[in-house]
Amino acid sequence: PWFGSNYHSLQTSLQKRLSGSSTLNVAYTFSKTMTDNRGDRWYAVQNTYDIHANYGPSPLDRKHILTANFVYELPWMKKQQGLTGHLLGGWQLSGIINYNSGTPFSVTSASGLDQAGLGILGSDWNSLYPDMIANPNSGAPHKLGEWFNTAAFADVPVGSYRAGNERRGAVRGPGFGRWDLSFFKNTRMSERVSLQFRAEMFNVWNHTNWRDADGDMGSSSFGEVISARDPRNVQFGLKLLF
Repeated sequence: PWFGSNYHSLQTSLQKRLSGSSTLNVAYTFSKTMTDNRGDRWYAVQNTYDIHANYGPSPLDRKHILTANFVYELPWMKKQQGLTGHLLGGWQLSGIINYNSGTPFSVTSASGLDQAGLGILGSDWNSLYPDMIANPNSGAPHKLGEWFNTAAFADVPVGSYRAGNERRGAVRGPGFGRWDLSFFKNTRMSERVSLQFRAEMFNVWNHTNWRDADGDMGSSSFGEVISARDPRNVQFGLKLLF
């Protein structure tokens, strides 16, 4: 009950039904979700005497979310008459397309000094934030070696007995884009029995989706993007329906 969150969005969708089983759906969301605590058990605020100082974008926040999906049933030889009809008929193409803007993350201090006397230890589930002296996203390089403006952060000066002024979730990470496609071949064996061949490809273009950059000021890879999400994955299946 100490913490709060809010979510506001504009949601739009478009649906087009085509002949047969073919459909097209497109959805776009423009949203913002804010909170003063990023998790319900594994994370703690920096200053329990000023919880609202931890107020910032939720880790789930994505400003833009575009999703499209489609099913296209190839229009020829639907009755699958003869050998040619069984070979060329019954094909179906479907897919899901996702494009999302990046999620927020925080930069943590390199000094490890609890200069505000908040009682934060290295083993705690909370972190010390540095001072943010500029907007890290404004004019950011957005390169693997430096995703955001690392010069926008500085440790709290020695002798200043206060917490850093960085707002949680100040840095915006890389976006996300992926196409998933599948080809189905439905072959009629009899009135009640059919055989389905499936070829499914996830991230079909093998587009690299980078994870968040390293936000630890004490790390040798500070500001760098050092990991990525799943590459292309292909699977095949055969299903007997009766």
